[in-house]
Amino acid sequence: MSHKDQLSEQVLESTIADFLTDSPLYSVRSSADFSLDELLDVGALIDFVRETQPKEWKKYAREFPQNTELVFAQLTAEMINARGTLEVLRKGFGTHGATFKLVYFKPASGDNADHLEKYEKNRFAVVRQFHYSKKTPDKSLDMVILLNGIPLLTMELKNHFTGQNVRHAITQYIKTRDPREPFLKACLVHFAVDDDAVFMTTGLANGNTKFLPFNRDIKNPVIEGKFASSYLWEEILQADSLLNILQSYLHWVKDEKTGKERLIFPRYHQLDAVRALLADARAHGPGKNYLIQHSAGSGKSNSIAWLAHQLANLFNDQNEPVFDSVIVITDRRILDKQLQDTIEQFQQIKGVVTKIDKNTKQLIKALVRGDKIIISTLQKFGFIEELDSLPGKKFAIIVDEAHSSQTGENVKDLKLALTTEAQLTAVIEQDEENREDSDPVEEELTRIIVARQKLPHLSFFAFTATPKPKTMELFGIPDAGSKTGYRAFHYYTMRQAIAEGFILDVLKNYVTYKTYFELIENEKADDQKEFEKLKAKRLLVGYVDSHEHAIRKKAHIMLNHFMEKTIHKINGTAKAMVVTRSRAHAVLYKLAFDQIIKEEGYPIGCLVAFSGTVEIGGTKYTEESMNGPKAKDISETFKGADYRALIVANKFQTGFDQPLLHTMYVDKKLGGVSTVQTLSRLNRTGPPSKQDTMILDFVNTQEEVQRDFQDYYQATDLDKGTNPTKLYNMKYELEKMGVYTPEDVAQFIELFVGKKLKSEKLQPLFQKIVDERYVRLSREDKGTFRKELSSYVRQYAFVSQIVTFIDVELEKLYLFAKLLLKQLPYEAETLPRVVAEMVDMDKYRVQEEENGSILLSPEDATLENTSNDGHKGRKEDEKELLQIIVTELNEKFQIEFDEGDRVVNAMKDKLIINDSLKASFAADNIEDLKRMKLEECIQEALLENAEEHLGFMAKLETDKAFGKFFFSEMFKWYKSMSAEAGK
Repeated sequence: MSHKDQLSEQVLESTIADFLTDSPLYSVRSSADFSLDELLDVGALIDFVRETQPKEWKKYAREFPQNTELVFAQLTAEMINARGTLEVLRKGFGTHGATFKLVYFKPASGDNADHLEKYEKNRFAVVRQFHYSKKTPDKSLDMVILLNGIPLLTMELKNHFTGQNVRHAITQYIKTRDPREPFLKACLVHFAVDDDAVFMTTGLANGNTKFLPFNRDIKNPVIEGKFASSYLWEEILQADSLLNILQSYLHWVKDEKTGKERLIFPRYHQLDAVRALLADARAHGPGKNYLIQHSAGSGKSNSIAWLAHQLANLFNDQNEPVFDSVIVITDRRILDKQLQDTIEQFQQIKGVVTKIDKNTKQLIKALVRGDKIIISTLQKFGFIEELDSLPGKKFAIIVDEAHSSQTGENVKDLKLALTTEAQLTAVIEQDEENREDSDPVEEELTRIIVARQKLPHLSFFAFTATPKPKTMELFGIPDAGSKTGYRAFHYYTMRQAIAEGFILDVLKNYVTYKTYFELIENEKADDQKEFEKLKAKRLLVGYVDSHEHAIRKKAHIMLNHFMEKTIHKINGTAKAMVVTRSRAHAVLYKLAFDQIIKEEGYPIGCLVAFSGTVEIGGTKYTEESMNGPKAKDISETFKGADYRALIVANKFQTGFDQPLLHTMYVDKKLGGVSTVQTLSRLNRTGPPSKQDTMILDFVNTQEEVQRDFQDYYQATDLDKGTNPTKLYNMKYELEKMGVYTPEDVAQFIELFVGKKLKSEKLQPLFQKIVDERYVRLSREDKGTFRKELSSYVRQYAFVSQIVTFIDVELEKLYLFAKLLLKQLPYEAETLPRVVAEMVDMDKYRVQEEENGSILLSPEDATLENTSNDGHKGRKEDEKELLQIIVTELNEKFQIEFDEGDRVVNAMKDKLIINDSLKASFAADNIEDLKRMKLEECIQEALLENAEEHLGFMAKLETDKAFGKFFFSEMFKWYKSMSAEAGK
């Protein structure tokens, strides 16, 4: 072979064909064997049908004794043309008293020997240089794969050594392969392949064709002695693999907007993850936990659908079902429908998926019936008592988004609901060699403890893009590279999702703002009084940022930015989200937005999302009262063209997908996972016209955001697990504070667990503890006790799921602490009035600080688990004199704006003596006329002293948000002054 031949495309072609035909289920066929009239290899099809279904063939032959084979081929071609290749392969067809299958899929269990024998008679064929067109007979495809004579897939191959790559193959499909060609329409998937990369599409549409990456990583890893793309033919195109994909992965979805259907072929990471999970569950059975760290844009909904369907039909080597039922825990309605629609395409039996959308009774019925796949929320399991009608049942639990709710009390209720007394007893007995408890209270506590731990009949499959350390430890697997660490079972990284174009990089356009203000001396303030330094600074900054003046200033910047930069994005449909730090801030922003939108006549509406009722200045606000009666479902209402901004407080920051979200305004301190989850609301690719995103951040720095994102950009590991000794140390520290006694805990347990009294009956016990001991603590000690008690409750709820021992004393304190915590009177942290009066809001400024992209490093991250051992070791907040705190804050937040102050003061002096302005405000004019008159007078006053006010006038001209804010504030001031003068 010459060097030139060694480097040609034919080498890649031969490598693929040689490898595939080593399998007994593959053969080599020629383009001449294929009929372009029927779009079938008629000989291969007839051989398969006659060999696997001789009785049906005889029935058919009796009806069509003449040209039997040709008539059958023509009928098959008609069925495929009418119903589609996938439908006919999956379901076959019936005619003239005979029923035919065109493929046999592998049976779920090995009990059916006849079916297995027929499965092994499937025949794949590789055809090289396939001439696919009657219209242009000279055109050929590099490679085609047929199944039992039926077209399945095509491949165009390129080799870097010839100066061409996978992009040239894609161009070839787009520009020289007519999608109207019957053969191309009949095929299910088309691969563009070179020696390094693979791309695929299920629908050719000339210039609108979208090829998706089908690669193992951003760049396929080098494989010694092989092409980097060899996984395609060595894994994916193997006969067993392709048949499995046909049977359990390929499905149609309907585009809600266009109504058109498109075929879904799994991406490589989806196929790899689901297959690896199934293989492990089949080998080890129930009782294991799995963490799947898949980024947004990974196609998680499809991955869950494929996994759920196949777990429900998974058998072990003894031909026993591994799981009796699969439970999908989710709050997403979209996943509910998608799961049902997808799985119905795989199954002939209706009712295989049960969605629990009513009440707990519906859930109980589904569990008792043994429904194969059940979709529910986690909360519904909290109302199930005990189901002894589920003897020995095994469950796979798929968690749609693994977060803190799966590491707390809710998951205990789910485990208890799915576990019979006999199953609990079996686990307890393994730990009871030396235990001789006869106390029914102790037995009940032991039962609850065991229900929290890992149980041998339950497996959890937890999906998340951003695992916290607790999630890593609870669902992750031991890290082979670390003696104490944990890692996910499978990864699809944010970096790969961005590189492959499935999500946008939200850090590309990131602008930060810095707040400036000044504290002035207050003669009422006692400079010698000491304050907790960090708390005083935090409360002061919080006070400034929630001031009406500050909110209006930032609201002006946001709305001006939206109207100038965002409103025209995504073909004029772009939307924005405002992330606020509290419910009160959300209310204030909504009020400010509505007022500014009205003042400026902006053609947009905004919605606000927060829970409960907020009272400000004696007025009570709710979502309903602020949004109006038409906005009952905020996420649905926000889809409409009328609403372009959504103001949120702790809602819609996770799990909210709105592809038209383009810009985010952040006025909240973020950190860790919440940074990634919040900002990732923007990363959906949405319409093709959504090319970028924008974030304006008024609180966080680019460095802080970069640090948080870096943890979840690549694979995330955990350095070490939690030491259960921490719980004992925390228990010791709490008891030292003397707020409760061991007798209090024992009395509570006897009443709550033994006599099963309800919480209202227990209230006197806790009230006595609060009145006699807690209230006597200093303010500082009260805060410490509350934090320590809350920390124990959180830690125990998590650690109790990962330990393998039983300690009823820890459980007793946990149950006691949970209810005591609710009884402790809450004392809100407030800023002393004398300190609040020191803030000079006239000096308040917001100034752009950083503008650009935040770059991330392509390295895996390791999360550090807390090394706190539970003993009090927290650093006490140092105290400082008020004067020192004031000085430090002024150094950090103060900035000189002498010109602005001079201009505003001079302007006020001129406006006060302007008679025509007075007359305009005194008259019964509409507000817009008054506003126009005021702006006219301000402009005249500025021009009178143009040289002196040149810098200020330039700022008004170049900074539109500042100008609008300035005129708005001057209007408010003059209107108020005019009203006072008129009294």
